[in-house]
Amino acid sequence: MTSSYPHTASPDEPLLSNVLIDSRMLSDQVAEHLFRELVSGRLRGGQRINEAELARTLGISRNPIREAIRKLEERGLLVSSPRRGTFVRSFTKQDIEDVFSFRTMVEDFAVRQALTRITPADVEGLRKMVDGMVEAANAGKEMELVQKDIGFHQRICELSGNTQTLRAFNNLHAEVQIFITLVEHRFESLEAAAVDHYPVVDAVASGDPDRAAKALRDHIQDSWRRIAAAYSDH
Repeated sequence: MTSSYPHTASPDEPLLSNVLIDSRMLSDQVAEHLFRELVSGRLRGGQRINEAELARTLGISRNPIREAIRKLEERGLLVSSPRRGTFVRSFTKQDIEDVFSFRTMVEDFAVRQALTRITPADVEGLRKMVDGMVEAANAGKEMELVQKDIGFHQRICELSGNTQTLRAFNNLHAEVQIFITLVEHRFESLEAAAVDHYPVVDAVASGDPDRAAKALRDHIQDSWRRIAAAYSDH
C-alpha cells in the first residue's frame, strides 16, 4: 500500500516535515484497511493482529501499522495485552445484553429530557446529521458513517442538558462503536442503515416525548436484534 497523497517539499521546507505528513497519511490508510477487515468479518473477535505479517502483506514498514493500530485501540476496536500483542475486541452474549439494555435506558431518558428544551434549530441540526450519514453511506465511507452515527446519538444526550446522561453515554462509546459497525452491515445497504435514523428525527420534531422515546427505543432495539442475529451467525 502506498500513500495516495504525494507531497513535494519546497527548497525551504524541512524534509522531516514531509516524512511525518506522508507517514501520518499512510497510517490513516492502514487504519481504513483494518477497519474494513473488521466490518467484513475477515478479522474476528479475539483474533491477534500480526504487525510483521501485515507489514509484509501491505509492503510497508511497521511504523504506520503501529500508528494505525494505536488509532483503532483509541476507538475501542482493538485491545492490547502486555507480552501477548494486540487483539480484535470481542464480546460475550451477556456483554451485548448489558450494553444494549443500559444504552436503551440512557437514551430513553436523554430524549425525554431533551424534548423539554429542544429548539427547531436543534431538530434541524439532527436532521442534517442524518443527511451527512446518508452522504457518507453513498460515498462508501464506512468509518465516517459509523462516527456520524455515534455523533447523532451523542447529540441527543447533549441536548438533554444532563451532564450525567452524556457521561453515561460516553462511557459506552467504544462498545457502541463496535456494535454500530456490526449492525450497519446487517442492513441491505449502508444507505438503509443511515436513513433508519430519520424516523427518530421526525418523532423528536413532533414534540411528543412518548413518541420520541418510542422511536429511539425501537431504533436501538432493532440494532439489538440485528446484533443478536450476527452473534448467532458466528
